[in-house]
Amino acid sequence: MRELNVQEVSEVSGAGFFSDLGKSIGAAIGGIIDQGTAAGGLKTDATSAASKLGFGIGSLLEVDIVSAINNIGGGIVDIVQFGIDAINQISAKKA
Repeated sequence: MRELNVQEVSEVSGAGFFSDLGKSIGAAIGGIIDQGTAAGGLKTDATSAASKLGFGIGSLLEVDIVSAINNIGGGIVDIVQFGIDAINQISAKKA
């Protein structure tokens, strides 16, 4: 019998379950937000930002601290950028 490598151990242990679940939930929430903003005439991408944030939260539950910090931080930055883009679109429509 041979010893499993790191990738095989991760696959067998179910590693990534919470991060994948968080990413899926974030994508669903982001999709709903995108539909709402589209109804208001805005073109946005909340799905990517929410997916990244959800993945980071899931990584935190898996005690993958580095991935959690990177993805939560990146998700927050993307959400702020999403807000700035939406405000710019609204301002452009008023002008």
